[in-house]
Amino acid sequence: MTLETDLVCLKSLPLFQGMPAPRLKLVALMGERLHFEPGETIISESDGSEGVFVILSGDVEFSRQRGSELLRFQKESGSIIGDVSLLSGHRFLGDVKAKSPVSALRIPKDLFFELLHTVPEFGLAVCRDLAGRLYRLVSTVLHEEEAFS
Repeated sequence: MTLETDLVCLKSLPLFQGMPAPRLKLVALMGERLHFEPGETIISESDGSEGVFVILSGDVEFSRQRGSELLRFQKESGSIIGDVSLLSGHRFLGDVKAKSPVSALRIPKDLFFELLHTVPEFGLAVCRDLAGRLYRLVSTVLHEEEAFS
């Protein structure tokens, strides 16, 4: 893809919609464009937090083995993955694999933190994304508890 195509793609994602054009161009230039085939590992539980992945197209699946049970959930285009481990300083809690052909932009850790510090719109978008995921998680947990009461 060309730089222009990458910029159009990034602008369409909620995470980057409020970002000033020069910073968006920096993300497109400094981010590493990666492609994954279905079943290919994007992040492994043993990986360190060296950056985040923005899923530009395709679907990914998070999974973790817990005893005899395989826990998993999916995320789609526009999702950011790896941010929780990076921000918390903890290792990743499972594996992330491509469910379909995936195009992703890997944003290195230094650039991610620079954007958080220098682009308030980006920091707010990341906070909103995290808050939305936390809300959905709590809602799911509470509804599961109601089902077993």
